[in-house]
Amino acid sequence: MRDAAETSGVPILLLLLLTAIVGASGLNTELFLAIQHFTALLPDTLWANLTILGDALVALVLLNGLAWRYPLLLPAGLLAGLIATLLTRSLKTLLEIERPLSVLGAQVQVIGVDLQNFSFPSGHTTAAFVLAGVYALILQRERLTAVLFCLALLVGFSRIAVGAHWPMDVLAGAAFGWFSAWAGWRLALYWRWSQSSLGQRTLALLFLLFSLLLFLLNTRYPQAFWLQMSIASLMTAMSLVTLWRTFHNTA
Repeated sequence: MRDAAETSGVPILLLLLLTAIVGASGLNTELFLAIQHFTALLPDTLWANLTILGDALVALVLLNGLAWRYPLLLPAGLLAGLIATLLTRSLKTLLEIERPLSVLGAQVQVIGVDLQNFSFPSGHTTAAFVLAGVYALILQRERLTAVLFCLALLVGFSRIAVGAHWPMDVLAGAAFGWFSAWAGWRLALYWRWSQSSLGQRTLALLFLLFSLLLFLLNTRYPQAFWLQMSIASLMTAMSLVTLWRTFHNTA
């Protein structure tokens, strides 16, 4: 497999190009309504469960899954998350684009919470692509990368299904998330403190805290409560394994 640094730019550029095409062509509204027409055929619970996978805290917590074996997941994910948050929050505040519900009203099928403003880009999609990108870049397996990319796209698709975002928001969020994952991964390679015993233990404790906080998080999607609790329980256990290994490996 070619070095991830050589190939990561391709999906980013393609996603940004698609964002520009959708925005310039005026297809944003038509695509949104067409996608919602299709997603309405499937259960609301499906989309609610998919969409919480793009919650920033859920995405961070899921990095615990293989952190015991790939310690770089934690610093890379943390840095990528910070970069993604800076990008998305800045653009949301700067652009103040109205969400579908604010523009289309009753034409929008809403699942979960009614959202009106700060549409661009999709933060949930960004977080999903941060998660997928960090795993893909660190594990370096082509088939897994394709699967992770498609799963992240499904999360982005769910943001349209729940009535929260335009297609353009999702495409841009995917691009920003993949870029943030790449940037976080590159920075983590040079973050020496994170590779020290103290750094690894501190990060393991921080991500254990994230897992515990997930039990208390109000995602505003009650249909996904049991998935949320399952992720919190499993990732708490995995984070304890990671923490134990930070002591065991240096014993």
